[in-house]
Amino acid sequence: MGKYKFDLYAELTVRVGEEMFANAKRIELLRQIDQLSNLTQAAKLAGYSYKGAWDAIDQMAKLSGGTLIDRHAGGKGGGRTQLTERGKQLLRNFTLIQTEHQRFISRLNKLANGLANDYALENEIAMKTSARNQFAGIIVSIVQGPANDELGIMVNGHQLITASITHGSCRELQLEIGSKVFALIKASSVMLSADAEATGLTHKNDFAGTAHTIIPGAQRSEVAIMLNGGTELVATIANDQVTKLKLEKGDKVIASFDPSNVIIGVAA
Repeated sequence: MGKYKFDLYAELTVRVGEEMFANAKRIELLRQIDQLSNLTQAAKLAGYSYKGAWDAIDQMAKLSGGTLIDRHAGGKGGGRTQLTERGKQLLRNFTLIQTEHQRFISRLNKLANGLANDYALENEIAMKTSARNQFAGIIVSIVQGPANDELGIMVNGHQLITASITHGSCRELQLEIGSKVFALIKASSVMLSADAEATGLTHKNDFAGTAHTIIPGAQRSEVAIMLNGGTELVATIANDQVTKLKLEKGDKVIASFDPSNVIIGVAA
């Protein structure tokens, strides 16, 4: 019997009778519509074609007995697509259920031969990698660019990490919406800046948090940051940067890292 015998995973799906009402992909479509007010962009980020997005929304609307989106045509900025109050309620309810579902699977994983949280063997992986920051998550979006694919990875049920990898790597790892992955970020790739009331959260992988541990070294210091969402992120920065920031335990900071510095792994 090998070390990695069990890895529990279950996607949350809501059915009405025999018909599928909602799953993670469909809810991600609603989430993107709510954020972007643009159906075409939302469909692309959620992994749908334009027609596929319409079909999914139409089926959810019929099964829920109400309208989920409103379309506003024309205007200087073009048309807008927005969630109705019923659509927003569906998004909120599914997110709450999804969070509880993830906690349940996490507890089962802990019972199954010591498997760690979030569908992954985090403790085992920690002994096999040098990356200080290791997160188990699920891919919620894939956007293809000229050379790289941009992945949106949901960790801890609410923290979105963006990674950028080559098309070849994405194909080799057989990644798709809903795939379980590990996101690894070297502590030396994490940059810190003054919080400034978190007004600087304008880029991908910018996270507001609080420095709760600072361990000085000869040339660099290790800083552990508790992000506002409850996830811990570790950075190693030069001592002169600590001095420049006047960084002390309890200070609010912005932790950031480039999507290209996120290493993606999958269970073998």
